[in-house]
Amino acid sequence: MFKKNIDIRVVFFFAILLLIGIIVFIVQFFNHVDCENAKFYVFSDNSQTEESIEFFDKTPNAKSWQWNFGDGSETDVRKHTFHIYKKPGKYFVSLTINGDCMHTKEIDIKDKYAVDKLGTPQIIIPKIITAGQPTYFKSVSAEAKTWEWAFGENRGIDETSPDPVYTFATPGEKTITLVINGNFSTVAKRVIYVHPRVIKKTNPLDVTSYVYEKSAEAFALPRGTAKKDPLDEMLQYVPVAPKNKTKKDSVEVVKKAPKISEDQFEILLNKVAEGSKVKDDFAEYLCDDLDIPIVKNDADLITFSQLCAAIKGKKIRIESIRLNKDKQNNCIKGLNISYKVKKYLIWSKD
Repeated sequence: MFKKNIDIRVVFFFAILLLIGIIVFIVQFFNHVDCENAKFYVFSDNSQTEESIEFFDKTPNAKSWQWNFGDGSETDVRKHTFHIYKKPGKYFVSLTINGDCMHTKEIDIKDKYAVDKLGTPQIIIPKIITAGQPTYFKSVSAEAKTWEWAFGENRGIDETSPDPVYTFATPGEKTITLVINGNFSTVAKRVIYVHPRVIKKTNPLDVTSYVYEKSAEAFALPRGTAKKDPLDEMLQYVPVAPKNKTKKDSVEVVKKAPKISEDQFEILLNKVAEGSKVKDDFAEYLCDDLDIPIVKNDADLITFSQLCAAIKGKKIRIESIRLNKDKQNNCIKGLNISYKVKKYLIWSKD
């Protein structure tokens, strides 16, 4: 009896209202913005006038933005934007998210030219600077308490005195920097040129003051009859030791190592890595010196024995090799090698 009295149109009406309510709830749920936890950021290097300051928002569910920078300028509706303040002071930046959620931050803008008004540090240098000669520098700043000088030849600080003396080691263009009171926002810079040192020529030889040698006649002995030197008679009775053999008298046989090219040497090294060759197989090419110096990958200095031990049992790929041979006996006295080792399917320097 009760069911017959309910109009079907009423049921549809309430069902539609329920469906609309669910849709509105879902839209509100996914578009909800927590105003107290709005995530918008302000980035700047020095927060000063004439500087481009970055503003951007990362608030969840944010769909629209209205930036008010607090200086009377027009509002910006972008999510990520930039703004330049013309005058120093404190400004309140407000962001309206989705038209009804507002969040505010305070930003303090400093005067870019304030330091110049108080007195920018100045560097006084000589007109001509020569390498190898002391150069005197001077700083001019009314409120300077600390000084940090860099003269462009070394990394870091070179001097910490107000009037340093520095000697340039090399000629060329140099950049002089000076930081006063640790304030890196106003670094004084001067680009200078250091002249090479001039070597003055000495005075040429004065020919007029040169004393010529005397003639041979001035040292000649007077003529007379020839006399026998008594030393010749005395030497006849002095026993003489047998003459030692010189290098010319004895012909020394120089043992030469067999010839081997760099490609052949590379093949032998690959066999060492495979395990079919050992270091002793190279003795005849190294003249039995298995500890010759090896420059590995332009970085390490090892012996040949250490090289063989390092590559043994490894998968290597030799990129370059250069043998240093003795021209007289053809012995290998050293070598330079650059190679890679395969580890975990990746080739890398050993």
